[in-house]
Amino acid sequence: MAVTWKFRCLVWVMLSGFVTAYAANFCWASDGSWTVKAAAGILAGLCGLSTVIALHISTLRCSETHTLATLLAQYLIMQVFDLIAPSVYRNLKKVWKYPRKEQDNFLLKLLARDAKTEYGMTHGFSDIKSLQEFREKHPLTKYEHYRDYFTRLADGEKNVCVAATLERFGTSSGTTGKGKLIPMVTSSHFQKANTVLSRLLYSPDPVQKVAILYSKPAEKFTKSGARIAPLVFFPDSTISNFFMSAVQNTPPSGFQISSDFEATYVNMLFALTDKNMGQFFAPFASQVYRGLKMLEDDREMFLEDLTEGRVNPKIQLDEGIRRSLDAALTADPARADELRREFAKGFVGIMARIWPHLVHMSTIDISGYMKNLEARYSKGVPLYTSGYGCTEGLIGLNAWKDKTPQQYTFLPNDMLIELIPEHLSPEENPETLLMDEVEVGKRYEIAMTTASGFYRYRMGDVVEVVDFIESCPVFTVSYRTGELLNLRSEKIDVLVVNKAIQESLEGWDGATLVEWTCAESPLLYEDKNDGEYDMFYLLFVELESDIEIRLSADQKSLFDKSLRKQHEFYEQYRKVGTICGACVEVVRPGSFNKLKYHIIATSTSSYNQFKIPKKLRTKALLDFMLDCVVNDND
Repeated sequence: MAVTWKFRCLVWVMLSGFVTAYAANFCWASDGSWTVKAAAGILAGLCGLSTVIALHISTLRCSETHTLATLLAQYLIMQVFDLIAPSVYRNLKKVWKYPRKEQDNFLLKLLARDAKTEYGMTHGFSDIKSLQEFREKHPLTKYEHYRDYFTRLADGEKNVCVAATLERFGTSSGTTGKGKLIPMVTSSHFQKANTVLSRLLYSPDPVQKVAILYSKPAEKFTKSGARIAPLVFFPDSTISNFFMSAVQNTPPSGFQISSDFEATYVNMLFALTDKNMGQFFAPFASQVYRGLKMLEDDREMFLEDLTEGRVNPKIQLDEGIRRSLDAALTADPARADELRREFAKGFVGIMARIWPHLVHMSTIDISGYMKNLEARYSKGVPLYTSGYGCTEGLIGLNAWKDKTPQQYTFLPNDMLIELIPEHLSPEENPETLLMDEVEVGKRYEIAMTTASGFYRYRMGDVVEVVDFIESCPVFTVSYRTGELLNLRSEKIDVLVVNKAIQESLEGWDGATLVEWTCAESPLLYEDKNDGEYDMFYLLFVELESDIEIRLSADQKSLFDKSLRKQHEFYEQYRKVGTICGACVEVVRPGSFNKLKYHIIATSTSSYNQFKIPKKLRTKALLDFMLDCVVNDND
């Protein structure tokens, strides 16, 4: 029988208690010198504290994969957060109660910080004395406004635009597919509030670990040597590695795997070793689904590895990483047998059965995967998305349990938020509202001013205000302006899709384009509750030609080839196979007119304001267009 941490801690309590009693007795009853008595007193105090900690840990549910060092590290870290949580939450409520005051203070400090940079002098930051004056003098912006400044900053030029220490440069796709380079400044306010709210809402025991699905991004650096990495990034450093070992199951070497399949396999394998795991984290729900589908498909390989205590030779790994992982993986035939019995019952609700103490799953659902996850694998495991943001900035905190869709509120002392009424969004420089001026039930586009160097930046997300907490809006995320295709956070814009269609037309037998719209493949399977499905884009085109148009498979593939050429993030996902080739469907003449009449008849749209939607967002509209597709019988 395996020795548990509960047993170890109870032994620890007895031994430490004995030493404490002996040292205390010596301190009070001995005739020794005061220095010896002082030393005995200190020893008694330390051993007494050790006894209390060990006794407390013995009452907790503990991940058995801990070492003594990681056990104590996680326990102390979580105890600190639990200790400060009430105070942090009280301060949050004060911030939410007076958002206008907090926004004023944040802005004036930020303007003072950057006033002597080239950007600050160009825009007269030193002369701006109020939030209203700032809104009057500084225009709303988009990324191209900053591209030259950020490029020079990345090249090592000083005093350009951000007078703060940069953590690194983030990377994100732009609306044209050309990558964005984004300076990243650490937000201590957001990180602390985010962790505290998570602990208050969902409280796994402070010695339960978390499973993380992560693959290392490609190593990139600016000309000046600054690191370029995405928002979710774990650096390979001694401190980071120790911290990660304390809170999650995969060894540090597992986080050095850059191939998606191998990284997912290794992360899942080490997650299986820990029956008492408390949380499961992945950036996107699609990754969780893929990991659990891999577990279902390759269950025998996982069980074999757990039984033998090594990573399967079929998994392609660097030999150094393999040796490190094999050394960290302890053979556990009993756990393998336990899992085999659960697998034999089927995979519906498997997460809650193989990790019965899982408190929640932390991920973001941007492609409709949560419905299938809940129907098959994660039934009974709550979804909690702790924060909402992007590489440009962390925008919203989730302060609620069991809300569908997930709800967030702003952190007014960490970022200036302006909100553009949805009907004004198409304008280049529309009027904006502040947090305390919006209305419940209405939608707004976000413009943000951040510590990372963005000023009145239109990041493109549209949110709906659903409530208030104190005087601060509570919102859900509705959609992203200009964004059409976003299966894996690649964010492909209407301009890119249209350009790919125009290039494809050159090989489509002289046809001319009448109209087009598109959809994402998860919509095809919205009403199905099980099974994995491929991720790809569907493009519907209505063409006009003097001859009958029957596009071959090679002609249809021109669209996918053009999209890959134009958009670097899409190309990366196509290369590794996480997005499949785009599907092009030709619809019968007049189909888009029928679509227009259908939408007007079934919605509040009017003929005067109607525009063909460039992205189909409902299964009903997708089915409508599929019925219009030209087939061999037409």
